[in-house]
Amino acid sequence: MVTSRYRGIRPTDPGGRDGPRNPERGLRIETVIAAEPGKPEWGPANHLQGRLPAGFSDGWWVADCAAYEPWGLTLAQTYVYLDPYVDGPIPETKLGWLQASFDELRRNGLKAVLRFAYEREMGGPAGPTLERVLQHIEQLAPLIRRNVDVICVMQAGFVGAWGEWHSSKHNLETDHGALAQIIAKVLEALPNDRMTQVRVPKYKRWVLQDSLLGGFVKVDDANAHSGIPAARIGFNNDGFLAGETCGGTWPEAPHFSNPGNPEFDYMTDESPYLAIDGELFWSDQGGSLDGLRAAERLRLHHYSSLSLAHSYSGREGKAYSIDDWIRTPLTLAQVKAARLPVSDGYFQDDLGGEVARMQFEYIRDHLGYRIELQSVSMPTAVKVGARLRCELRLINRGFSTLHNPRPVVVALVSRDGEVHALPTDADPRTWQPFAPGDAEYAPLVHTVVLDTPLPADLPADGYSVGLWLPDASESLRLDPRYAVRVANGDVPWWCDREGRYGINVLGTLTVTP
Repeated sequence: MVTSRYRGIRPTDPGGRDGPRNPERGLRIETVIAAEPGKPEWGPANHLQGRLPAGFSDGWWVADCAAYEPWGLTLAQTYVYLDPYVDGPIPETKLGWLQASFDELRRNGLKAVLRFAYEREMGGPAGPTLERVLQHIEQLAPLIRRNVDVICVMQAGFVGAWGEWHSSKHNLETDHGALAQIIAKVLEALPNDRMTQVRVPKYKRWVLQDSLLGGFVKVDDANAHSGIPAARIGFNNDGFLAGETCGGTWPEAPHFSNPGNPEFDYMTDESPYLAIDGELFWSDQGGSLDGLRAAERLRLHHYSSLSLAHSYSGREGKAYSIDDWIRTPLTLAQVKAARLPVSDGYFQDDLGGEVARMQFEYIRDHLGYRIELQSVSMPTAVKVGARLRCELRLINRGFSTLHNPRPVVVALVSRDGEVHALPTDADPRTWQPFAPGDAEYAPLVHTVVLDTPLPADLPADGYSVGLWLPDASESLRLDPRYAVRVANGDVPWWCDREGRYGINVLGTLTVTP
């Protein structure tokens, strides 16, 4: 066995200051989809106004996402408004527009943080009854299941202003039994391994106390990813750091948005195991936010994604908090003092000199997961049909882990580009950045072991050995835009001539007769 060691990404590496383009994590835009083509809607983001037609098209949000490709953006929070249909079923034309938007996500290598809603403002005229909401979810379910490959998470939505479960015309948010029925229907529409999200932690308590969802249970190591309702309901904090209550996320005393508040602590305890999304208030209504403080909160509550549409000039025209983060340096000493994850070499040049990053860079690069290989141990040669044993060690330097299923495969790539996939039993959803509850946030080292006989018909030859983390869905499995690339500056990324694979190359192996 020979052990090879790897380093992290330095700012002086090629693309070392670009954002990591990995699926189901990171920054996201916000947009309407599935709207009538040519109809006025929200309008494109500020940086695109005057460059695109005023009437809606999927080109609005596709261009918005493309603008942030260097920042690694792969997510779009997508609103589907159903307000014209509160008195009847969703027409086939609307369902067709939704399918077209799903197709655009797939075509552009993106995934959705999906939300359905009716009421576009507080006190608006359009509001559905519970019966209508349930009918519409039933109608949408086949389309959701057919396109779940490009749905990262489906937020609870449907009730109240912007689908946030407040200010609804029929006061549905006050009927906890009705909310439980909606959540049950949403979970039924999704595969058993996909999550939804609710705006406020106490909403999750409300619905879980209903017998329809099996009663309240807290998510922990033992039941995470078990498929029970509690393990499938995450959180979307749409008031991230907006005042002492996070925009109403934790309005109850004591301590509001700090440890000691029961709802805050509830989210702290469960967030390691759940998909967490966040957004700042519009126009810095919560006050200008320090990026280092934001990073500490994003780490504490394991955020996978954060809106780029709020409190940022790219959407709003005027400079706000995110613009401040872009301009404000962050040092290695500050990160270490805050016990934030420190990627190997992240603050160093090729000669070991310290390089300051910006607060925004750090947040952008550590949202969600950041898989940094440490080493691999494997033989240099093995006979056809003999056992191949590889041990990979890695650290997740991100704020969160992965939340949707994903295979972990050791790939042997022949000289002519043929790939032989050797699956492992590793589950990347368990790759926590630190042990939940660890006040020191000490990074965990995870080990992936492959111990399997080589196929008897494997040609004797020289092979590249790689780590392949493709999407779990067959439709996206051979699309490298949906495969995970590790955060190492000395690990090549390989795709075949047809562009079907995205493999992290670890070393070489000779297979002998």
